[in-house]
Amino acid sequence: MEKKTGVIDKKDIIYEVGGIELLEFVSPLWNKLNSLHKEKSKDFKERYNSFTFEDRKKSLIIEEKEIMVVLVKNIKLNKYIGYSISSISKDSIGEIDSIYVDSSYRGLQIGDVLMNKPLEWMHMKDLKKIIIGVASGNEDVFPFYRKFGFYPKVTILEKP
Repeated sequence: MEKKTGVIDKKDIIYEVGGIELLEFVSPLWNKLNSLHKEKSKDFKERYNSFTFEDRKKSLIIEEKEIMVVLVKNIKLNKYIGYSISSISKDSIGEIDSIYVDSSYRGLQIGDVLMNKPLEWMHMKDLKKIIIGVASGNEDVFPFYRKFGFYPKVTILEKP
């Protein structure tokens, strides 16, 4: 497939699935996502300035959630290019907590895999519901999530 950065061969893309032990590899990509949210946010830029991956990681660990991390790697370049972090809470709520694909690799259905793997995992459990939070300003992702059966339910307003 032809992309701005040249030809990307899908056979060079692998997926690694695990738990909390894979979180350390997520940080650089999560920081890109955080920057994207900061860029798109109208009212909460300062929150994204001060929010770190360590803060995010701690919140997942403190809540004692069951975690699934899916990492996407270009093995030819030995570079991680995407991830998803998903969780199941003690009260049986599944959540796609975070998902990101490097812009050079979008359009290759990598995001579909990053959604399907955790959804398959969650569907094997007896969950009350499965949710995804979308940062304000990032509503352009709604059509992507709609493909997986997720629709906006409520908008929560918060003072910055």
